[in-house]
Amino acid sequence: MPPEQTNETQTQTTSTQQSNEGGAQPQTQQGASTEAQNGGSTKTERPDWLSEQFWDPEAGQIKGSDLKAHLDELAAFKAGEDSRRAAAPEKPDGYQLQLPADLELPEGMSFEFDENDPMVGLGRQIAHAVGLDQAGFENLMLKPFIEARVAAVNAENARITELTEANDKALGPKAADRRAAVENFIAAKLGVEYADVFKHILPVAKAVEGFERLMRLSSSGGMPGFTQTGRSGGSTLSEDEYQAMSPAQRLAHARRAANGSR
Repeated sequence: MPPEQTNETQTQTTSTQQSNEGGAQPQTQQGASTEAQNGGSTKTERPDWLSEQFWDPEAGQIKGSDLKAHLDELAAFKAGEDSRRAAAPEKPDGYQLQLPADLELPEGMSFEFDENDPMVGLGRQIAHAVGLDQAGFENLMLKPFIEARVAAVNAENARITELTEANDKALGPKAADRRAAVENFIAAKLGVEYADVFKHILPVAKAVEGFERLMRLSSSGGMPGFTQTGRSGGSTLSEDEYQAMSPAQRLAHARRAANGSR
């Protein structure tokens, strides 16, 4: 082989080697850059089915203890629900109408359920539909119903007390004596059975005052008759005279009226 060709071949070989070495260098740098970006390792991704609360992103793994505790809690809840539903009666009318053990009624108050009350039937239907046991029926259905009734009674009693106090104030410090005198008058003139009928209106001051006027008319000459032109006959004790009397005089006056004397 001529010397010129040998030198040319060597030059091409050297050039090719340098070209190959120059091309390999960028690939090595690119691989190092990618590895640096990934931190030298590849992290595991969280499975789509797993909630974030049970995944440790730093360690790239499931929080086993937290997940187990959650599953145990769900299992316990399901077991409790199954047990409660198993204790429910077979039919809605299997629920007993009885007061919850922890329910305290106000002193002097009693409560009885009405089997024919539509609300009772509705409560039983709902309780059976959601699978309540007897205790659940009492606490979630009966107890709120009873508490609502108690609240209504308390509100009515408070209203009556307020009205009674207002009427007592209108009748003055001898309100009880004035009512007693009216009761005696009604019992003597009409009979005890009628006294019981009128007794429920005597807390009202105007009712007491009205009967007191009748008592004065009766004791001062009898009840006047009526004509086409109005009331006639009989003398009366004036309002001023009655108001000027002491409580003892009024009581004596009522007794005389009850006995029919003047």
